Amino acid sequence: MKKVIRNLSGILVVLFLLSLATTPALAGIRSGIKGGITLANVKSVPETFEGYKWETKMGLAGGVFLEIGLPGPLSIQPEVLYVQKGAKITISEGEITGTLKANIDYLEIPLLLKFNLVSGGLTIPSIYAGPYVGFNTKAEFVISAAGMEQKEDIKDDIKNTEFGVTFGLGLTQKLGVLNLTLDARYDLGLSNILEETVTEPSSIKTRTWLFMVGISF
Repeated sequence: MKKVIRNLSGILVVLFLLSLATTPALAGIRSGIKGGITLANVKSVPETFEGYKWETKMGLAGGVFLEIGLPGPLSIQPEVLYVQKGAKITISEGEITGTLKANIDYLEIPLLLKFNLVSGGLTIPSIYAGPYVGFNTKAEFVISAAGMEQKEDIKDDIKNTEFGVTFGLGLTQKLGVLNLTLDARYDLGLSNILEETVTEPSSIKTRTWLFMVGISF
């Protein structure tokens, strides 16, 4: 029941922000959409899995956001993003080489405090940071070897929620009534995403780069 309530809450937030994204900008408030790629990895204890080192894998990210202006150069930016996290492993057994991907996806809700580095002009760089909570939507192993692919659901081994902090750099280019936004950020997972029933590895925390392009109204 708790899982259903959490997922429902996330969906309601998405619908609310999407409705705002279709309306004209209010004074001091802008809404928008963004999307891009992720470069995901994990930090585990021990540092390897079955003797193999975790490697970075590419994924996708996208969602909606609000920017709520505060006095001076500050603003608050809540977001709802779908983020593909996880990692991969290259496996070599004799003459067979394959790949094991851990696809761990989240509906992620960051709450960012944004600071504009310049006060005016058409191009405004910024820095931001804040906490996030992620609700797990998918967790699977995908094994690819010798032209074959096999999937294994591992959702029962992954906790429903993840907590962390995100920080990064942004750039806003004013284009009349629209703004083009660019941002590069790093998601630092602080919580162990493994259920207590999993003993090996004893801990996994996500480490994810996100690079996104967006439009705000």
